[in-house]
Amino acid sequence: MTTNLKPLRILVIVILALLAIQYEFGMAVNIANPPSIPPFSFSFSAFRSALDQAGVVALLHAGLGGWLVIFTVINLILTLRTRVKSVQVFGVLSFISIASAAGGGLFFVLSGFQNDHASHAMATNFLLSFALFFIELYLIKPNSKSKVN
Repeated sequence: MTTNLKPLRILVIVILALLAIQYEFGMAVNIANPPSIPPFSFSFSAFRSALDQAGVVALLHAGLGGWLVIFTVINLILTLRTRVKSVQVFGVLSFISIASAAGGGLFFVLSGFQNDHASHAMATNFLLSFALFFIELYLIKPNSKSKVN
């Protein structure tokens, strides 16, 4: 079965590049030591206000995190369409790890930047997703023996 994997390869490379930028933004936010504010319930305005208090880089970090979730959903759809079990498995795992990292980030902000467990969950799942996307990229590499585009 020949499947055109080129769009998926391009998407995975874009996601890996965005994850590298996300890492830099996350480290900048961490080093800047965001303010401790009282924990709050979720609302878009309260969430945005908390990020504004933490600075522009925190806002960029959260925004890029949202885009990464969207790109990972697209990646999930493309991997499930390949009908290659190993690619499908890593597509699903990559999605779960990105969603878990985003959840950790959300809970960290909602805690008023105080819940170190949520921050740790964000960082660990970021690292896991970075590794999983590299494995996925390896699995969808062009094979010189068979004609796969």
